[in-house]
Amino acid sequence: MSSGQEKTDVILIGAGVMSATLGTLLKELVPEWEIKVFEKLGSPGEESSNEWNNAGTGHAALCELNYTPENPDGSVDISKAIGVNEQFQLSRQFWTFLVNKGIIKDPSEFIMPLPHMSMVQGEENIAF
Repeated sequence: MSSGQEKTDVILIGAGVMSATLGTLLKELVPEWEIKVFEKLGSPGEESSNEWNNAGTGHAALCELNYTPENPDGSVDISKAIGVNEQFQLSRQFWTFLVNKGIIKDPSEFIMPLPHMSMVQGEENIAF
């Protein structure tokens, strides 16, 4: 164990897509900062950022029932889905910037399109 103190400017908990994106963005903005990432699992992106878990990952929000609630008058509010999609498009622009700089070598290693399906019960939900 070292008796010296280490200087750390940023600590990121979890090595998922969001921590990787934030850490990379911070390094672009303030390259002299010391950033540490702590992950309890065996490798990055195994939990919420895993493409099958769809939590904490970038997604287009184009088929998310919880982002498109039905209003009392029967119309559908898509504002949350649009907001999430806009955020995803910004993430894609940032990842493209990183590919163009050579920081990301192969975006297909973490951008994994998957088909989406929604499961519902009852005639009313099926109609929706």
